[in-house]
Amino acid sequence: MPPTQKSDAPSSKADAAVRLRVDEYDRLAAKKGAKTVVAAAGLHRLARTTLFDYRSGRKTPNLATAMNMAADLGTTVEKLFELRRRNGGRQA
Repeated sequence: MPPTQKSDAPSSKADAAVRLRVDEYDRLAAKKGAKTVVAAAGLHRLARTTLFDYRSGRKTPNLATAMNMAADLGTTVEKLFELRRRNGGRQA
């Protein structure tokens, strides 16, 4: 039997976006000596363009990358990233 298609179920991908909290990120990265985006990218072993994309919201890291970034900065994923509804509101 094929799965039931429910058109009224919200799609987490379409309804919410994960964004880097740039102010908090910059503060924590500076404590680790990474005062530029290039230096911060090196701290996480990321390409600088990837970190620029995360900062601008063009891309979102996968869970493993987000967890590594948080660990590199001595914080949690929850403090480093926020979940926002697509309509602009924050989600708890």
